[in-house]
Amino acid sequence: MNMNFLITLGLAFLSFVVPAVCYSVMARKSNFNRKASLTNTAFLPLFAVLLPLMLLAYFFLYDGNDFIGSFNPWQIIIPFAGALLISAAGVYPRLERWFPLILTVAVALSAAVIPDSALRFIPSLEPWVNRIIIAAAGLLFAGIYRYANSGDGMLASQSLTVSIGIGILGALNAAPFLLGIFGWMYTGAFAALLAFSWHPSRIKISRYDATACGLVLFALMASMAGEGAASCCIILSLFFLIDFAWALLLKLTFLPRYDDLYANTSFQQAVAEGMNPAQAASFSMRIQLLMLFFGCFQAYSPTPWSLLLVSSLIALWLIYRFRNIPAPMQSLKDINAQVLEELQDRVNEFKNYVKKDDQL
Repeated sequence: MNMNFLITLGLAFLSFVVPAVCYSVMARKSNFNRKASLTNTAFLPLFAVLLPLMLLAYFFLYDGNDFIGSFNPWQIIIPFAGALLISAAGVYPRLERWFPLILTVAVALSAAVIPDSALRFIPSLEPWVNRIIIAAAGLLFAGIYRYANSGDGMLASQSLTVSIGIGILGALNAAPFLLGIFGWMYTGAFAALLAFSWHPSRIKISRYDATACGLVLFALMASMAGEGAASCCIILSLFFLIDFAWALLLKLTFLPRYDDLYANTSFQQAVAEGMNPAQAASFSMRIQLLMLFFGCFQAYSPTPWSLLLVSSLIALWLIYRFRNIPAPMQSLKDINAQVLEELQDRVNEFKNYVKKDDQL
């Protein structure tokens, strides 16, 4: 059996088992009712297993020839250190008041340690311009990632989609082997988080923990962007990005019923319409799995951003269906059948449109 496969499997397994054991202990000790402390935050188990294992993998498996640019251990250490401080801000009032500054400095330092050779988000621009773009994108992504935590299992499932996508890209040689291993390690850790945060959730994920997860996830995506996979990572994140943009647009209507951004998310809207929370989370995962397919397929597209528009339109339509399906009158099987039928109708309409253009 291939040694690379065994190494990847072993690291992913450890990344799953350690957080799962920690979450099990937290759940048994009634995490919801305990006094807040760093030891019972949802992010600490991820930090405790991913940071040392990723550094271990780096020192033993890093191959500069496998990278278009380069990669250094500070790209692991700085984001995780910043994320730990962000998570701690939700526990200690003295840190909480400095939360915006901690987040800004953590993102800025995470962008600062990226080597110039790996700053290829927009290859035609100078490295310093790409660094500013990545820092701004990281601040936005991590800052709003708390809204991915819109319901039981939602944050973990979105994080899992991105992680699996990066792991698959590494397995397909569309990304460096080391980054692919990191993707599978993230997959194991977020799978453990998903198992314990699925409805009914047995652990609590605070907005600070969610922001911390957003920072370390973006740090890995930024490294992928340096290898020419920026469009893949954006597609993998489309469900969360479009859902947040939709919720923000509703808030900007300034209508009283849309004043709460969390309540404007698709999960909360679907549950408010009567859909079971587990059903809502399952439906969102199906949308994310479709984005996973497009995100991985993008790596083999002849142009870097060719599938982004198509993926965005499909995600937008599916999120619209998610928000407007009359759940009480339909089972999950009926909902899936209806969505697949309507998706096939849209594909057929697109084919007919293309045929008409060819005839002209």
